[in-house]
Amino acid sequence: MAELQMLLEEEIPSGKRALIESYQNLTRVAEYCENNYIQATDKRKALEETKAYTTQSLASVAYQINALANNVLQLLDIQASQLRRMESSINHISQTVDIHKEKVARREIGILTTNKNTSRTHKIIAPANMERPVRYIRKPIDYTVLDDVGHGVKHGNNQPARTGTLSRTNPPTQKPPSPPMSGRGTLGRNTPYKTLEPVKPPTVPNDYMTSPARLGSQHSPGRTASLNQRPRTHSGSSGGSGSRENSGSSSIGIPIAVPTPSPPTIGPVADSPTPPPPPPPDDIPMFDDSPPPPPPPPVDYEDEEAAVVQYNDPYADGDPAWAPKNYIEKVVAIYDYTKDKDDELSFMEGAIIYVIKKNDDGWYEGVCNRVTGLFPGNYVESIMHYTD
Repeated sequence: MAELQMLLEEEIPSGKRALIESYQNLTRVAEYCENNYIQATDKRKALEETKAYTTQSLASVAYQINALANNVLQLLDIQASQLRRMESSINHISQTVDIHKEKVARREIGILTTNKNTSRTHKIIAPANMERPVRYIRKPIDYTVLDDVGHGVKHGNNQPARTGTLSRTNPPTQKPPSPPMSGRGTLGRNTPYKTLEPVKPPTVPNDYMTSPARLGSQHSPGRTASLNQRPRTHSGSSGGSGSRENSGSSSIGIPIAVPTPSPPTIGPVADSPTPPPPPPPDDIPMFDDSPPPPPPPPVDYEDEEAAVVQYNDPYADGDPAWAPKNYIEKVVAIYDYTKDKDDELSFMEGAIIYVIKKNDDGWYEGVCNRVTGLFPGNYVESIMHYTD
C-alpha cells in the first residue's frame, strides 16, 4: 500500500514535471541553435553543435518517458493484485453467507421434526434356553441313486494294450460296405466309389446263443454282414470256414442280409480277459429266411503264447520282386479273410500286403503274393505300429 501511495504521490508526478521541463528546454535549445547557425561564420561547426544538442535532448526525453512508463506499469500491477485480493475476500464472504443460510435452513427444518428415542441394546442376544445339539448320524452313501439320471455310457470290452508282437484280438464285427459295381461287371482298381450310402447292418436272430465253452474265456462278437444295394454278402472266413451264399438272385434288387460266422478265438487275451456278451434283447426282429450262424469253434486253452501272434516280416530288408514300385504303405493281416468276389484278395493272418490305394468306404486295394485285389481295411494294420 505504501508503494502504491509513493508511486501516486511522488514518482509519477515527478516524471510528469520532468517531461514538462524537457519540453521547455527543448524549445529554448531550438531557438538558440537557430540563432547560432544564422550568426556563426563557421556554419559547419554550428551544425555539429546543433546535432549534439539534438541527440542529448532526445536521449533525455526518451529516458524520462521510459521511467514514467515503468512507474505506470508498476502501479497497474499493484492495483491488479489488490483487485485479486478483494475478489478473494468477496468470495470468502459469499461462502460464509451461504454456510450461514444453510445452517439457518437446517435449524428451521429441525424445528418441524421430533426427536427419535433410540434404545441402545446389543445386536446379538444369547437365547434363554440353549438348544440341544443334534447328534450326528452317519448315513451310508448310495452310489446308485443317480444311475437312472441322464444318458449313461456303458463301457464295452477293453482291448489290451499293444506290445511288440501282434496280439490276437477279435475280428471286426462288421466289414466296410462293399464298393459299388459299374453295371454288372467286376470292379476295377481305378473305379471310384465315393458315393456309397451306408446301410444299417442286420440284427442277430434270437436263436443265436452264446456257446458255454466261451463263457470262461475271451468273447468274440458275432460278425454281421453289411447290407448293400446289390445282392452281395461279405463274410470273413474263420480258419477256412466257407463264405455265405447270396440270398437273392441277380434279378432281384432287394438283398436279404445273412449273418456271418464269427472267427476263431484261440486262448485268452494276453493282458486281461473280457466279460461274456449280454444276451440279445427280445425286441430284435427275426429273420426267417436266413439260417442261424454255425457255433463258434472250441476254445484252445493250451498256452498263453498261443494268444499272441508272432509277427515276422520276411520282406523287412527289401521288397520282393512282385511288390509294386509305388505303394502307400505295407500292412500285415491281423485276421484271415476269404474273398467273396473275383476282384478281392484272400489272405491268412500274418500275410504281408502292399497297399496301393485307400478308398473312402474303408476298402483298400493292394498286392499280396503277386495278386492284386480289394480287401477290407479293418482286417489289417500298418507294420509301422510294430516297429517300436
